[in-house]
Amino acid sequence: MDERKREVIRELGNVYEEYDKKFPAWLKKSRSLAREIYLDYEERGFPACRFGVDFDLLAYRPDIGKEHPPRRSLDELSEDMKRRAESAGQSISEHDRTGTRLQEDATTTYLSVTSKAKQTLFSRYPDGLIVEDIEDAVLGYSWIEKLWSHIYPINLDKYTAYNAGYSRGGVFVWVKQGVKVELPLQICFFVETQMYAQLPRILVIAEPHSRLHLISGCLTQSGCNAGLHGCITEIYVGEGAEVTYSMIHNFGPEFHVRPKIGAIVEKDATYIENLIIIGPCKSDQAYPTAVLRGEGAKAVIRCIILGVEQSSIDVGSAIIFSNEGTRAELISRAVATDESKIKMRGNLKSYAKRTKGHLECRGLLLSPLAQAWAYPQLRSISPEADLTHEAAIGKIADEELYYLMSRGLTENEATSMIARGFLDVETPGFPPLLRHEIDKVISTSLKRVL
Repeated sequence: MDERKREVIRELGNVYEEYDKKFPAWLKKSRSLAREIYLDYEERGFPACRFGVDFDLLAYRPDIGKEHPPRRSLDELSEDMKRRAESAGQSISEHDRTGTRLQEDATTTYLSVTSKAKQTLFSRYPDGLIVEDIEDAVLGYSWIEKLWSHIYPINLDKYTAYNAGYSRGGVFVWVKQGVKVELPLQICFFVETQMYAQLPRILVIAEPHSRLHLISGCLTQSGCNAGLHGCITEIYVGEGAEVTYSMIHNFGPEFHVRPKIGAIVEKDATYIENLIIIGPCKSDQAYPTAVLRGEGAKAVIRCIILGVEQSSIDVGSAIIFSNEGTRAELISRAVATDESKIKMRGNLKSYAKRTKGHLECRGLLLSPLAQAWAYPQLRSISPEADLTHEAAIGKIADEELYYLMSRGLTENEATSMIARGFLDVETPGFPPLLRHEIDKVISTSLKRVL
C-alpha cells in the first residue's frame, strides 16, 4: 500500500474517531474492527469485491459530503433533480405513496408521511410503521445489535469492510406484526458532491404477517459525474410476511456502484426484489442474495439491465434453500448498447428436500461493440430438489425488425419496441402500480438511448 493511501486512512481514522462518539459501545467496536479489517485487506492487496471491476476505494472520500438544509417538500428540488428522481421511480407529488425519505450526500433533508397514509394506515395503526434515520435507530433500539452486519459480515470483502467502517446515513424501516403497508414507501439517495463516497445502511424488519413495498432510487445530480455509491441493505421477512424491494440505479459515467442486498425469509413468507440499472456508470456490481430459512418460504429476484456507453456491469443473484418446500425464481434480462459490457450471474443452492427453483439469464445485443456473458449455477445436496436454468444471448432477428418496419415503424422505433418487450418480465405477485411505474422508467430510458 502506497503512502497516499496510508495518509488517507489516517485522516479518515481521525474524522471517524470523533464521528463515532455518538454511537453505542457495540457499534463503535464494530466500526473500529471493520476499519482494522479494511486496512489489513488493503495491505494484502485484496480487490474491492469478488466480482466486478476492481478500483481504488480510497479515491472516493466518505467525509467530504456537503451539508444540505432540510426541505419542506420534494417540490423544492430543482427541475433537473425532479426529472432524475422520477427516472429512478420516485414520485415528486408523493401520490400513491406511504411516505418519502430523501438523503442528499449524507444528510437527510426530507422525511415525511403522506396525508393518505395518515388517513388509512396510521389511523388504524399509529405505531404500525417506523421509519427513522438508521443512526437514530441504533441509539433507540438496543436489539438492533443482533441484526447489524448479520447477513453481510464486516469481513466479507474489502468493500464491505469499507462500508461497515465508514458508513454515514441510511434508513431503518420496521413494520409491526400484521400491518399491511399497501402504498409503497420511497427512499431516494442523491449524490451531489464530486468524488464523494456515499455509504448508507438500510435495515428493514417486516414482522410476521406484515406487508411492505419499498422503492429505492439511487442517483446523482447531472453535474456530478464521478463518485462511489455503495449501500448495504439487510432485510428480515418474518413468518407469513411479504416484502417487495425495488431499487433503480441512474448514475453518471464515472461512478462506481456497489450495493449489497441480503434477505432472510422465514416460514411461508415472500420476498420479491427488482434491481433495475438504466443509467451510465464506470462499473456496477451487485449480487443480491436471499436465504429461504423457513419452511414454505418463497422469493423472486429479477435484475433488469440497460447497458449504455462504456458501462461495465456485473450483476447476479443467489438463492439459498435452507428448508423444505421453499421455492424461488431468479430472472436476469440485459440489453447491451454502445460499448457496454454486461455479466449476468445466478446461483441456486439447495440444502433441503422438496425445493424448487428456476434461473434465467438472457441478454440482447444492440451494438456490434457491446458484450454480454451469462454464468448460471445450480448446486444441490438433496435428490428431491428441482432446480432448472436457461441462458441465451443474441441479437434481434432481422425478420422481427422487417415485420415491424413493414407496419410503418422506423428501425429505431422497432428496435425500441422489441427491447422493451424483452425487458418486460412477468413477476407473480408484483404490484400493478409498481409494475406500471417501472415499465415507464424502462421505456423512457430506451427511448433516450435509441
